[in-house]
Amino acid sequence: MSERELVLILGPEERTRILAGRVLLMNYRSTRAEDLEGALRAQNATPLSIRTALISTDHRLPDVRQALRDLADGAPRGGIQWIAYGRRPEPDQVAALREAGVSLALFEPFTDEELRFVINEAHHVGRDEPPRIEERVPSNLRARVVTKTGERAALVYNISAGGAYLVTPRPALRGGPVEVFLTLPGGETVLHGRVMWNNVPGNLRRPNAPVGMGVRFDEVPPDALAGLLTYVEERARAYRL
Repeated sequence: MSERELVLILGPEERTRILAGRVLLMNYRSTRAEDLEGALRAQNATPLSIRTALISTDHRLPDVRQALRDLADGAPRGGIQWIAYGRRPEPDQVAALREAGVSLALFEPFTDEELRFVINEAHHVGRDEPPRIEERVPSNLRARVVTKTGERAALVYNISAGGAYLVTPRPALRGGPVEVFLTLPGGETVLHGRVMWNNVPGNLRRPNAPVGMGVRFDEVPPDALAGLLTYVEERARAYRL
C-alpha cells in the first residue's frame, strides 16, 4: 500500500482525538470532525477517497440519515461504510443508525485488535475481491501451533469456520502444513490446515494486519465445526448494530 488509507472519525473532539491516535498505529490515516459541516469540509479537502467512517453514538445529529446521505454523495463506488462506536445506544438510536445504513458497531470497551478488525472489514466492502465464504470474527483465543520447525504460541486475531489468522512473531512459510490446538465450546480441539499467506517483518503483504499468518483449515470434524460455528455466532453479535 503506497499511501495510508483514510478513515473519517465523527464525534466529540476529545473522543475523536484519542481514537485517531489508535487508528494511526494501525497504518491508517484519519481525519476528524465534530459535526456534519466539518465532515463535509474534511471530505472535500482531501484527495483521498473516504471509504470508512466512524460515528460516535454520543453524537447528536439533527437527522443522521440525511447527514450520512450528504456525505455519501462524495464517496467512491460502494459508498462509505459506517461504524458506530462508543456507548451502547438506546433502541431508538439503534433504529435511526440502521435506517441510515450503519451496520457495524464497536461498543466500549473495545480493544485495538477489535478496532483494527472492524475497520479492515469495512474497507473490504465494495472492493473488487472475491467474497468471503464464511463469516469471520475477531478473537481473543490463544492457540498452540505445530509446524515442521516445532511448536509456537499464537494469538488468534480472527477466525471463521474455515480458517484463522494467527499472530505470531515467527510465521511459518506459505504452503506449509500446520496443526492448530484451540479451546472452543466443548473443549480443546486440533485443526489441521495450511498456511495461505504470511505477514513477516520487512515484507508486510498487508500493512494493516499484524505480523502472523493466515491458515486455511482442512476438513473440520463435525464436533469441532459445531464449536467453531457457535463461537463465531456469539462473537459476531458484538459487532452488529
